[in-house]
Amino acid sequence: MVRKLALLLLSITLAAQAESPPPVEYGRPKESPATTLARGFASFILTPVYGAFKLTFAGLGLITGGAAYIATGGDRQVAQRIIKPAVGGTYIITPDHLSGRRPVRFVGDP
Repeated sequence: MVRKLALLLLSITLAAQAESPPPVEYGRPKESPATTLARGFASFILTPVYGAFKLTFAGLGLITGGAAYIATGGDRQVAQRIIKPAVGGTYIITPDHLSGRRPVRFVGDP
């Protein structure tokens, strides 16, 4: 009887040690389906609002860059220093942005 109990305890201990850790995604524990759904819905709602501001900013950057090009007598470098940051960056908010896995960059690299 003691032998059977010892084998049972040993098998339970080994089974507990053999269990794998919770699934990991990008070095973090996997989120629950409710959290994933909430972030997806929030990105769906936030993208049009954020996108409108970003498209307006990019459009104004294009206009300003074009005006700078004309004002400087055709200096492309001046125009590109204005246009590239205005047009670059993030246009769509994804669940990865909301979870902090990817940064939201309103202004692109110069």
